[in-house]
Amino acid sequence: MTTTFLAIGDVHGYWSSVRTAISQSEGVLGRLPDFVLQVGDAEAHRNEDDLAGCHTSEKHRKVGEFRYLRPGDISAPMYFIGGNHDPYVSLDQLSGPFPVPWGIDGLGVSYLGRSGATKIHDSVTVAWLSGIYSSGADPSARQKSVKARGYFSLAEVAHTISEASDLGKIDVLVTHNWPGGLHPSLGDQPIRDLVETIRPQLHLCGHGQDAFVGNIGITTVHALAVVPPASIWWNHERFGWWRLYEKTDSGVIRCIGVGE
Repeated sequence: MTTTFLAIGDVHGYWSSVRTAISQSEGVLGRLPDFVLQVGDAEAHRNEDDLAGCHTSEKHRKVGEFRYLRPGDISAPMYFIGGNHDPYVSLDQLSGPFPVPWGIDGLGVSYLGRSGATKIHDSVTVAWLSGIYSSGADPSARQKSVKARGYFSLAEVAHTISEASDLGKIDVLVTHNWPGGLHPSLGDQPIRDLVETIRPQLHLCGHGQDAFVGNIGITTVHALAVVPPASIWWNHERFGWWRLYEKTDSGVIRCIGVGE
């Protein structure tokens, strides 16, 4: 049987949308996807302390729906990375090996970590990089600034490359921001460098709130739209807020469903 997985865009605390996406993908497949990937800004706040350790505007500051989830609510194993609006003060207290379970026991949600690569479901090799890039960001400032925690370091890029190399061929790369060169105002050059170095079949990203499809060499780039209802409130198209994929027996990844 082929392996199937679901990818979901920026959640921003609307975890009911995660449940909807899984349900809709089950309708496409006739069964649950084998696992779920999420591209950052999940805002998986368990409590007010998590929220306090998340950089976000006062207008959008909320604990969100994650705290209400119970075992069985997320019906397929889910893995998320960090964006630039996630509870890094709490996430950075986790120790590996990653992925690490997040939330109440038995929830089935895991944090992938700052950077790295692993095999998921014994069949899909996944590399990841949390955060966005700023050339002036200093990793040592993370201890003093919540905002600074949302930036990745070049050392973390190198760590992802190293772990990806150890795995060999990478099926999927997950980052928050786009790779540079595909949009006039979005994208990080170090992410593009990462794509061109590890050459995954598929690159999943978010951050820009709208869907996009492009290519970098052999890599298909799918930027995912923000989930509803955030897409409505922020006046963004909801098309492409989730995508469903299968990895065939021949090892090829193809998209078999898109959230509208």
